[in-house]
Amino acid sequence: MRRVSAVRLEEHDELARGFGVALRQVPGLLPVSLPKHVVIKPNLCDITAWETGVTTDPRWLGVLARELRSVRPDVQIRVVESDAISAYKSYRSCDETFERLGFVSAAREAEIDLVNLSRAESIEIRLDDIPLPIRIPQLLLEEFYFISIANLKVHPYTRMTGTLKNSLGLLSDSDISSLHPYLSVLISRMYRLCSPDLCIIDGRIGLEGQGPIMGDPVRTNTLLIGSDALAVDQAASQLMGISPDAVPHLRQVAKDAGKKLGDVEIVGDFQPRPFVFGAAKAFPSILAKFVNRRIHSRMEDLSRRWIDRAFRFKDDPRAFARSAVTKLTKSRPL
Repeated sequence: MRRVSAVRLEEHDELARGFGVALRQVPGLLPVSLPKHVVIKPNLCDITAWETGVTTDPRWLGVLARELRSVRPDVQIRVVESDAISAYKSYRSCDETFERLGFVSAAREAEIDLVNLSRAESIEIRLDDIPLPIRIPQLLLEEFYFISIANLKVHPYTRMTGTLKNSLGLLSDSDISSLHPYLSVLISRMYRLCSPDLCIIDGRIGLEGQGPIMGDPVRTNTLLIGSDALAVDQAASQLMGISPDAVPHLRQVAKDAGKKLGDVEIVGDFQPRPFVFGAAKAFPSILAKFVNRRIHSRMEDLSRRWIDRAFRFKDDPRAFARSAVTKLTKSRPL
């Protein structure tokens, strides 16, 4: 049974106390030893203050830095985020976001480095069942302890967002709209590629309505903290009054990881508060649109393959025939 700590905070300036309560409620949330490098991924999807429920509170940097250095004084901490192009096709500079949301000053005070992943060295990889290549920063190839800090928000594409979806901000490309029809699979592959070691959902202020940027702030006064992103996000969906089974990427991650939805123990003061989902009518049509895009993409791939075969047959019929016979022979069961 995976455990998630739920901590109620009545005051916004109680982060350090709340995090300490979580560490006591679920022993082992922080390891007894840390690797030299720690990577923190906040949720900075827009240049909007954390009080709106949209982005991460920069004060988390100081809280986490103190706790991490109590385990390993020489630990090197980096906060990472990428540039982005929003659903409204507006460009968001990660460097500007760091500056305007107070992360530059918070990082300086906590002696933490800020990294724009869109400007860092990256490599191109392919993931199973994702037809397009993606670019990931090379730092993901290093050994590090990974902390994901997400918000409690509804989302028109995925119904809710949490630490699992937060990992999409690790991708180097600023525009990932072409990957939207494969969101659930992509989130699941990122979970397998780079699963967080510590997951924090700051639900002091959530966001209901349309989400994940345009919406209505709502107080839930709750921190959710655990070591497994799937478990923490399930707790988050339950806190919002959303069944985990109604969240496509939670089902996908659970299926691919061989885990059960609902196999979570929530420890502490947990008081669900149903969120208004403003995109309720649009949600099925969005999913249908993504299905149509996937079908269209597969049809295009099929057309390209047959066109390629036609040209190869026209150029050299004998070589094409020999290749076809070889493939048929190898694929025939013995």
